[in-house]
Amino acid sequence: MIRKAAVRALLAIVATLPLGACGATPAQMGGGAAVREQEGQGSLADPRVLTCANRNGFVEEDENTLLASISPEDFVEGPLVIPGLLAWGTARPEEYGSGNHFKVGAVVRKGGKVTLSIPEEFHESAGLLYAEAARTATDPAGADHSVTFVACDDHDTLFVGGFHVLAPRCVPFDIAVPGRPVVRKKISFFDGKC
Repeated sequence: MIRKAAVRALLAIVATLPLGACGATPAQMGGGAAVREQEGQGSLADPRVLTCANRNGFVEEDENTLLASISPEDFVEGPLVIPGLLAWGTARPEEYGSGNHFKVGAVVRKGGKVTLSIPEEFHESAGLLYAEAARTATDPAGADHSVTFVACDDHDTLFVGGFHVLAPRCVPFDIAVPGRPVVRKKISFFDGKC
């Protein structure tokens, strides 16, 4: 299990990585067309792309230790792990944030790529806050609704961020991993069992 204190400490570290950091390939760094410029938009077909090079978090410790063990409370789909997210259904919102902004890092296994997307009918009530441009969103509609996470080639990669959700509620997420069918999973944001 990823310890809650360690996750919170990692989320408190926010810095910009230099271009080309982490041994990112040109494809992982994304061109101008691959990185969303606008806010409050995004779909499974047109996500914001966060890579090893343009993520907004930096971890001084070995990131490969982040996934040393997985807990039943961790949300896991393909290479994506969001520590402790499955426990939020019975948690109190103030344990994870305020003003409907909830902090939690997303970890993607080395070399992995995954897209996390909120269906259009939920854009008014839920958004993603992993890109720096989305963090100033004053409501879920102004946040991102689809983000592709591309890990570094040589190590597991932490993406600092979270969610803007009008909680309590259950939110469906579409998760796309290259070469696999899209999976839809509902996550409870302080609303019991979905």
